[in-house]
Amino acid sequence: MATNIESLIPPDIDSLCLGLCTVHWTRNDTTQYIINATPKSASNVFFGLLQARARAAGYTIWMRSDPRSASSVEVIFVAGVPPVAATRWIVAGILLMATIISCLACGALYRGTDVFVHPTRILDGWPFAATLLGILATHEMGHYLVGRWRGAPVSLPYFIPLPPPLSFTGTLGAVIVQREPMRDRRMLLDVGLAGPFAGLLVAVPLLIYGLMHSTVGPVPTTGYIQEGNSAFYILAKLFVFGTMLPHNGMDVQLNDVAFAAWIGLLVTMFNLLPIGQLDGGHAAYALFGPKSVYLAYGAIAFCLLLGIFVDNTWLVWGMIATLSNPRHPAPFDDVTTVGWRRILFAAIALIVLLFLLTPAPMQPVPGVIG
Repeated sequence: MATNIESLIPPDIDSLCLGLCTVHWTRNDTTQYIINATPKSASNVFFGLLQARARAAGYTIWMRSDPRSASSVEVIFVAGVPPVAATRWIVAGILLMATIISCLACGALYRGTDVFVHPTRILDGWPFAATLLGILATHEMGHYLVGRWRGAPVSLPYFIPLPPPLSFTGTLGAVIVQREPMRDRRMLLDVGLAGPFAGLLVAVPLLIYGLMHSTVGPVPTTGYIQEGNSAFYILAKLFVFGTMLPHNGMDVQLNDVAFAAWIGLLVTMFNLLPIGQLDGGHAAYALFGPKSVYLAYGAIAFCLLLGIFVDNTWLVWGMIATLSNPRHPAPFDDVTTVGWRRILFAAIALIVLLFLLTPAPMQPVPGVIG
């Protein structure tokens, strides 16, 4: 005897799907209800309409591709809607103030002021702190503003202080709390890459300005730390000084603005790696979906190999990337593709990553004996 598939769907879910799709089969367990259906409109339009209905009815939905049919999708209904959590302003403010103080201290130390002996001179570090925090804040606000424009569930940034002597930067950067998955891969790529590109708009001119106010001189005869060269950093020094540096025992003596901008570019490079919750990881998932995990494992292996054979800074980054989970969570709509414009946007981000790649970020150079 023939069975009407519509009779197997709970009445409330049946009404949500009415007019939007043709249902082929259903499956349910104790926590979720799954339908297999063919949308009557483009996947992003279908999902937007169904999500609005589902939220109003108290459901959260996910949509994924049907591996057996290119025209069908699977929609997962789960009872309940994620609560809307506001930014914790007091916590964010306290962390920001602590990060400002921490960066000021690091900047003062870079200038030669021992803030542990002369704490009242901590403001000596303001050029370094203003430069680094300006880059990081612009990066995070790029995420936030594009996220809010696209309707993403993002918070304001929470800065992470790391004072000296634990670090020479004063901060571990900032995080934006994502209250629920992104709507689709398009939103994921837009929000993910907005931060690095926004940060670059500030970091690049600040680096050029800092280099223009730095001096070229003999490298120290005592031990020192050599900042690493990326292709972009080499070109920037060539543009400002007209020669490749370091060269013939001469190198640029970075002022605090240039050094902070160099750190900002280094952080941007790390964030563009295609791993998990890093900005590059968002872009990788937007392009390749669940298969992006293989790209993440390859990037982690790359970090570890560089850490073993070139600079152990990469070991730290590789471990952080591993602990933060290389697998990227799926957006609500895991079907709608990004389109060629966003693919081009991601390709530009890859070129930026290659230009910023710094194989040896911080290399200790021993002093000259005799």
